[in-house]
Amino acid sequence: SAVLDQLEKDSALLEIAGPSLTELRTLFGYLDALRSTTGDTDRRFSLDLSLARGLDYYTGVIFEAVLNDPSSNHVGSVAAGGRYDTLVGMFSGKKVPCVGCSLGIERLMNIFEEAENERVKAETSAVLRETSTQVLVASIPAGADPDVMMKERMRLCSELWAGGIATEFSYKEKPKMDKQMDHALKTGIPVMVIFGQDELVARKVSVKNLVLSTQISVPREELIKA
Repeated sequence: SAVLDQLEKDSALLEIAGPSLTELRTLFGYLDALRSTTGDTDRRFSLDLSLARGLDYYTGVIFEAVLNDPSSNHVGSVAAGGRYDTLVGMFSGKKVPCVGCSLGIERLMNIFEEAENERVKAETSAVLRETSTQVLVASIPAGADPDVMMKERMRLCSELWAGGIATEFSYKEKPKMDKQMDHALKTGIPVMVIFGQDELVARKVSVKNLVLSTQISVPREELIKA
């Protein structure tokens, strides 16, 4: 590493961090050996002096792993770790040299999900569903008692659950219709059961198929069949 070559020319730095520079030189020697063995000519690693992690317990080299794929939207590091020779001893009373690494599971899952979504869109023009929910029960808030609408959403969900249909509803007191629609579209819920004050009086609901872009009005007692 050219950076290491430059650092090792600093006599004052060598007095303070000589052992650390030696460890880095050893590490890069191993990495170069692995790269030549596999025929990997890409630059997969670099020395970054700006990294700082766990100053209380890291005792040697630290590292972070990042994705260079442009499609990953520069999410930052997806794994990180380093050497900590004294951490285990704090709890066990024994000196146990260690090197550890933690994975950013949530970041990785988001990247995998985005990649799969793009693949599904490219192959089928569909959207990768985020949920197994089949029906979203939604209410139109205009001119209605919020408590009445909430309880009616609960009743409709309960009926659909009893019919073996995966259903959900908004827990907000007065959910806006556009927000409920956006949620269904974003998560890929294919069907919405919609009602307002007029539907409550008429004992009917509207069943909207978001996939087929159709909507029908059905009596409450025939909802499961619809």
